[in-house]
Amino acid sequence: MKENFGNLDELKAMGQNKKRPYTIEQILDPNLKCKDGESMKEVQERMKKSIFEILKNNYGKKVAIISHGAAIKFFLVQWCNISNEKIYYNNNEVIVNSPGIIKVRFLKNKFYSMETIY
Repeated sequence: MKENFGNLDELKAMGQNKKRPYTIEQILDPNLKCKDGESMKEVQERMKKSIFEILKNNYGKKVAIISHGAAIKFFLVQWCNISNEKIYYNNNEVIVNSPGIIKVRFLKNKFYSMETIY
């Protein structure tokens, strides 16, 4: 999967003008992006397409997917609630450590559960 961080100078300047981390700003505004970058919605679509293709080709197997923290947050947030700038699944805060491990289960290509392992 090819990501596009966009104009890094613009991203840095935007970060200085925001009171929250840029990833949180994008979760709160899924269309926010810097010039030539990707919005949360665009990252979600790219991640969904790739991950579901991997699941289809590896049905019934355990698969490890390695991703940048922001990209995996954007992918996971579609099954979560957002409150006070935090992400929750089943009333538990979803913490994406760097590095970290989040176990996500799918049943017949449908989201089933997630848990932070590390």
